[in-house]
Amino acid sequence: MEACIHLPALRALVIGYGNPLRGDDALGSRVVDALAAIPAIADDPFIRVETVHQLTPELAEAIADAEIVIFIDATASSPDLAPGTLHCEEIDPASQSHEALGHHLTPAQALAYASRVFGANPKGYMASVTAESFDYGATLSPAVDAAIPSLVQWIRARIESGCVPA
Repeated sequence: MEACIHLPALRALVIGYGNPLRGDDALGSRVVDALAAIPAIADDPFIRVETVHQLTPELAEAIADAEIVIFIDATASSPDLAPGTLHCEEIDPASQSHEALGHHLTPAQALAYASRVFGANPKGYMASVTAESFDYGATLSPAVDAAIPSLVQWIRARIESGCVPA
C-alpha cells in the first residue's frame, strides 16, 4: 500500500481572528479586510484570506491545504511593549501536546491538528500587534490602527518571498 502524500492547494492562507466588537481585538478582521482590498491578493486563486472569531478544529482542513498559514491577532498589553508594537514569529507546532487540542486552539495547536488529522505540515507564522484596549466598541486604538500598514506589508512579504522568516 502506497503512502498518501498531501499536496497543498493554496500558496497561502491568512486567518485573522478576534472579536470585532472588543476594540483592538478587531485587528485580525481589519487586516484581512485590508489584504482583501489588494487586487494581487484578492484575485490570486492560490491565496485565501478569512476572518474567524476563534481558532477551532474545523479550520484544520483549510490549514492543511496551504503551504503557509499566517495567523493575525491582537496581543494583550505588556509593560515592556508599547501599544502598536508589531510581533511576527514562526510557529513551531511540534511544541504543542496533542492532548491540548479542544474546541478552540492556539495557532500552534491549529497547525498540529492539521498535521495530525491530514498529515500536512504548512509553515506557520503568528503576526500580532500589542493592544491598547479590549473595551467594548468597534474602534481600534490609534496605535494599533497605525500598525496595520506595516503588518500588511510584512504579510505580503511572507507570501511573495516564499516564507522567509522576518
